[in-house]
Amino acid sequence: MKGSEWTERANAKINLGLKILGKRSDGYHDILSVVQGIDLADTLHFKFAQHSSMTCTSPDIPCNRDNLVMRALALFSQRAPVSCQPLAVHLEKHTPMGAGLGGGSADAAATLRALNALHDRPFDAEGLRVLAAELGSDIPFLVEGGTAVMRGRGEVLQPLDWLGDVYYVLVYPDVAVSTAWAYDHVDLTLTDQNPYTTFVNSLSGGCVNCWELMEVLENDFLPVVESAYPIVATLRSHLEQTGARATSMSGSGSTVYGLFDDRNAALKAEKKLRARGHRSFFCQPLVSDTYN
Repeated sequence: MKGSEWTERANAKINLGLKILGKRSDGYHDILSVVQGIDLADTLHFKFAQHSSMTCTSPDIPCNRDNLVMRALALFSQRAPVSCQPLAVHLEKHTPMGAGLGGGSADAAATLRALNALHDRPFDAEGLRVLAAELGSDIPFLVEGGTAVMRGRGEVLQPLDWLGDVYYVLVYPDVAVSTAWAYDHVDLTLTDQNPYTTFVNSLSGGCVNCWELMEVLENDFLPVVESAYPIVATLRSHLEQTGARATSMSGSGSTVYGLFDDRNAALKAEKKLRARGHRSFFCQPLVSDTYN
């Protein structure tokens, strides 16, 4: 067993396009999305204790057994082939909630990685992915990160190598969008074959050129979220005015992002948006090795 304390980063993700292919008999939706880990992250601190507990820097986050971090703790303890000691967890929250960035899921993924490390890695990578899939659809990806095509309800992953340099400016409009609400309101008649699905389904060589992908970006949630929250469209316009080569929204929202090919231009854009009072972030992609 490792030392008595451990710190783990919980890196967020963005969806570089998202298509909803239909609703399944189990109530979930089949999706198609290129998803990527970014360097915006929460930080979790773990310490062996007499009782499992959780604290958080954000008063808006419930630290009870329903929290994904606590659920990950419980699931790991139930399934691990070793005896697991209770842990006190402290979460430093930086990723906005209800933002389409997978913040809570990333915290759960980080918890699984930390527990595995603290207990001398009783699970291999596939074992962790199986645990993660029980907790949430996007958690298997967030366990390993990098860039991948996401299919099924999110648990079917095709890892990709990322070709090209890109810098992201993310803007959170202080609107929390419920994923359930977004699915209830999205127009599933608009999800037929299109340039995005054609392009993503053609990615059989294990790599993707970022600027070819940007030419076909599409998110089925964007029209309904922009209709309900016009600030989303306004922020995308601001990003375009600051020089973004492409803009979109991550997941079911509400975070919008712009893609820049120049680091200094992206930094200036983020600074300008922050000066206007927006909660903005300069981010870069992460490779999967960053998570190990």
